[in-house]
Amino acid sequence: MASDARDSSSEVELFRCPTCAATLEVVDAPSVKCKYCGNSVPVPAELRPHKPQVVIQQVDFSSPQYVEASKAGRGIGCAIAVIVLIISIGAVGVGLFASRSAFDSVQSVLDDASAQISDVKADVPDLPQAKPTPGFAEIVQEFGTKGSGPGQMDDARYVALDADGNIWTADYQDGRVQQFDPSGKFLQLIQVPPDKNDNALIEGLAADLKGNLYVTRGGDILKYSIAAGSLVKTFPGKFPNTRYQALAVDAQNNLYAIHSTASDNAVIKLNPDGKQLARWDDIVTKVNKKDAAMDLGIAVDGLGNVYIASSFGNQVYSYDPKGEFIDRFGQQGDEPGQISGPDGLAVDGQKHLYVHHNRGIDQFDTSGRFIGKLPIDYAKGSPRTVVVDREGFVYTVTSNGKVLKYQIAGE
Repeated sequence: MASDARDSSSEVELFRCPTCAATLEVVDAPSVKCKYCGNSVPVPAELRPHKPQVVIQQVDFSSPQYVEASKAGRGIGCAIAVIVLIISIGAVGVGLFASRSAFDSVQSVLDDASAQISDVKADVPDLPQAKPTPGFAEIVQEFGTKGSGPGQMDDARYVALDADGNIWTADYQDGRVQQFDPSGKFLQLIQVPPDKNDNALIEGLAADLKGNLYVTRGGDILKYSIAAGSLVKTFPGKFPNTRYQALAVDAQNNLYAIHSTASDNAVIKLNPDGKQLARWDDIVTKVNKKDAAMDLGIAVDGLGNVYIASSFGNQVYSYDPKGEFIDRFGQQGDEPGQISGPDGLAVDGQKHLYVHHNRGIDQFDTSGRFIGKLPIDYAKGSPRTVVVDREGFVYTVTSNGKVLKYQIAGE
């Protein structure tokens, strides 16, 4: 069954998995693998993208719709025609008479025509764009290229920082997890194997202060030794009751994992050996029943407070160390302080909360007060996530396979 996309501007169609009722994205393929239950689900033919067809359409040029739609075009066309005509006349006049007054007349008409064009352009509305806060942050380091070779990133969506300041990235589809030193030099590649359902999709990445790296794949958490680059242990999920996704680590090296399906959402707290310490079910929907709580991000501050970003709900929720609700904020839109589809979070030691959403990365305080927006250079790609180190530097990985490091003004 088709459902509304989380952001109308993205024009992404969704439908439900018939096995687990999870929300799946329509792709131009006969089937898509459900990242929740691992089953191969046929994509309804009526939803699949179709190649555009050439259509010859008769247009009624006298219709009110055509008249309204062509006002701006006619205005600009007429103004340009005036400019060309006057330039031609002016050139002839200069050649024949070399008259100073002819120059003045030409310049006057050109000014009038330019003003007409400006007036017409002013009637055309601007498209919404992310507007960075001037002087708020700057990119101080970048590295990486797009590709599938060592040190390259094909579809990287996750970043983590280990205790030595090394930077880890994870590709979403092919199970490639890579380590770079603080200067951006490639160090090692960990190839995460697919699960029993041939599912290699990565949905979470985090590193603790004891030399461990955690990766979620197919609903399980895989624990790796950073030094050896080898698998230490697997914390298995058990669908549909436990399906691990986004990850965060607290100051005591405890692990927090998001679990969400079409009918349930929870935060599960584990110790480094995978023992469950706490589970807070319906953590979003018990606060906001209108929130589908299907695509969630998580962060934990130094005091153990938990923050959750809800992509479908356009909300950020905060909870105390016992999982009790504190507050929430978020308003969908393109204006400063508004968020659209938030799916990633990071929190620093100064009570600054960084929210990744469809329009970029914004900084708020933990009460939800907007502080500033990080600049985006789309030539480097769109940000895919956000993390922050102990010194306050902010990192993201982009759709073009680049890791960017930002310095916040005043940090």
